Amino acid sequence: MNSLAKIGVALFALFVAFSMVSQCGRKSSPTPPATPEKAAEVIMKEYSKGLDLNAVTELAKKSRDAADFERLLNSQAEAVNNIDLNDDGKVDYINITEYGSGDTRGFSLTAEVSPGKTQEIATIDFKKDADKTTLQTTGNPSLYGPGNYHHSSFSMTDALLMGWLFSNRPSYASPFGYGNYPPSYGGGWNRSPTDNYTGSMGSRGSTVSQSSRPVISQPAISPNAEKVAAKARVLSSPTQSQRSFSGSSNTSTSRPSTTVAPSRPSSSGGFGRSTSSGSTRSGSSSRGGK
Repeated sequence: MNSLAKIGVALFALFVAFSMVSQCGRKSSPTPPATPEKAAEVIMKEYSKGLDLNAVTELAKKSRDAADFERLLNSQAEAVNNIDLNDDGKVDYINITEYGSGDTRGFSLTAEVSPGKTQEIATIDFKKDADKTTLQTTGNPSLYGPGNYHHSSFSMTDALLMGWLFSNRPSYASPFGYGNYPPSYGGGWNRSPTDNYTGSMGSRGSTVSQSSRPVISQPAISPNAEKVAAKARVLSSPTQSQRSFSGSSNTSTSRPSTTVAPSRPSSSGGFGRSTSSGSTRSGSSSRGGK
């Protein structure tokens, strides 16, 4: 019996020791690193923190026309724009391009992050139904992720913009571009820290609602829908400062994918402001038709 007891104690001790080793092994297992695709997505979404779409929507509602909206959007006094897509420390100039016709109109918000390289940041769609207008701002999925809609409804007489928007006239296209800015913008101002900006936007009142589904089911198609010039370099362990871009720009009118596409090699390397005179586009165009 003594021998059997000793064998039993030894077996029990071995079982306890094995259990403890197994527990230690599980606790010490390293956390698997983020996939390259997820890392790229996180980096891209950092840029969306520089443009609060609720504030953009409120700004559109108080504008007189597209040119006035573009002026307010790029006003340092309004402080709504804090986006810096080429990481040069300066707030990027946002261009407005009007599209659509009839009772369905829209604004495309873009930034030219280097000469000829354009990123669509968001769209603002307007749908008129009798004496009511629905406004929907949609963040570009490459920056804001899928299902990012901000909307508001109001009567035609509640916003100065509506009378102009649905009138018979040429569509508006920003006359400005990379290196060619209005005097009020100059070369841009220094970007505010993200926490300061988000705190400032959060303190503003808003009548805008947010949802993961669109309230305008068939908006007009933006001419810049797949212009995605901002591409994050795939990193296994990225930090916020490890953000870089390679350029691409195409003119397909289909909606952009909700996933971040892999980077394409760029012959010009990274993006950065130059001293070139940039775009010399001028005035309004008949783009979109009325």
